[in-house]
Amino acid sequence: MKKLFTLFSILLSSVIYSQNIQTEFFVNENQIEGSFKSNSRIEKLFTQNSKDSILVVTEIKNDSLFSIYVKNNGQKDVLLIPQDNKLTLIQEALNQDKKWKPIEFWVNSDCGMSYLKKINVRSGEIIGVRSKKYKGNFKTKIRFKLLIDKKVYYSNSITASINKSKFEKSAWYNRFKEMYYPDKSEKEVENIFFLNK
Repeated sequence: MKKLFTLFSILLSSVIYSQNIQTEFFVNENQIEGSFKSNSRIEKLFTQNSKDSILVVTEIKNDSLFSIYVKNNGQKDVLLIPQDNKLTLIQEALNQDKKWKPIEFWVNSDCGMSYLKKINVRSGEIIGVRSKKYKGNFKTKIRFKLLIDKKVYYSNSITASINKSKFEKSAWYNRFKEMYYPDKSEKEVENIFFLNK
């Protein structure tokens, strides 16, 4: 409970002190769309002939949001256990050297109440997720990195613009690292926060 209270305090102070997610490296805050219904247009986005059991496609919804579609491409149902109605997901972008780098990080909740909801995704079913779209003067490619059952899946890449400062670890990154993983090495923390499983 102490960590949960600390996390709440940090998030509250981020509002009070106007933390700027457009320029600062911060946690992903995606939301699963409970009322989402797929249609033929969305189904056509999954045209690639992939053997992956999970497929991820993203598109720009509007100036401030991406739509992300996650399809169960396998023969069996997939049970998802979201964290506070969020998938384990971050955005990555191509940096100036054309290398994929995270522009967000993920923090695992240690509160059991965060994992009460379960979603059974049937074979062939698609679920919808929304995630923030950033703005900036650096034109690049964006993709989403999704972790399910210790396996990573990537979305298609899409052209967008961000601030270059989104590539730099922020004070927020360091606060979460110190709060949750004070005894882990930087590389160990990066593996957790950047979904390198």
